Amino acid sequence: MEALTDTEKAYQQIRDRIITTKLKPGSVVREADLMTALSIGRTPVREALKQLQIENLVVVKPRRGIFVSDISVTDLLQLFEIRIELEALACRLATERISPSQLANLKKLAEGYTEIDPRDKHGLIDLDGKFHCATAEASQNKFLRRDIEHYYGLSTRIWYLVIDLTAPKDIDVQAHLDIINAIEAGEAEKAAARITKHIKDFHKTIKQYL
Repeated sequence: MEALTDTEKAYQQIRDRIITTKLKPGSVVREADLMTALSIGRTPVREALKQLQIENLVVVKPRRGIFVSDISVTDLLQLFEIRIELEALACRLATERISPSQLANLKKLAEGYTEIDPRDKHGLIDLDGKFHCATAEASQNKFLRRDIEHYYGLSTRIWYLVIDLTAPKDIDVQAHLDIINAIEAGEAEKAAARITKHIKDFHKTIKQYL
């Protein structure tokens, strides 16, 4: 595996700070502060910010500076609409194309989701993200995987905004097992329907706290 470039390191670390709301929506993004915090030069930080602007995670306002993109209820609805279509398609394709090693990995992630302490909200988010990305990878479609990872990241940022308000009962720990069982059984429409319900439930949960 090739080592990451400074630009890639800067991109990953700044994106993580935005997704987890350590850099809060609407806050000013200062290159100098990021350079110090990340121990990375100005050029890689600038290149990373350009990529994050393309991904709608930061916005450049002429003569004012760079800001973390705001989040609205409308954003949640639009993300929900597109994620349902993309991830249902990924489940259908995964049912046909998943490799034995990918199936084993998904099973491990699904089982881990049921075993983790429901009060460990950050751990749940981490496992949920790995599961969705692994399902997308099992579709064997790199363009679909890229888009799912992008929109999942935007959704996760909204989740982090309300994470302290959510309760253990808000987490559907059975969803991942149902999805992987349907994929393993070759039931494409059942897998697609279950991930659709999973995303819809997420949307309802987050909306009530915004």
